[in-house]
Amino acid sequence: MVQTCHVFRNSITTGRQLYKYLLRECKKLPPGASAYYRHSIKQSYKQHADETSEERIKEIIDRALEDTKWVLQKYAKQS
Repeated sequence: MVQTCHVFRNSITTGRQLYKYLLRECKKLPPGASAYYRHSIKQSYKQHADETSEERIKEIIDRALEDTKWVLQKYAKQS
């Protein structure tokens, strides 16, 4: 099972921090999947770059971290 650092994950409070974290996590994926998810992360970042609501940003961050954990676990099982 893939574990992520909860201390670091809890310190993510901005979209930029999330973006950098997700791109680093992509390096743990196989090449094809890594390219797909890197593109998806970049598109999502651009889509939500002008978000100003603190509550909405927190929701986006929480959901992205949950999704990241799921994707990493999915590919860890396939390895």
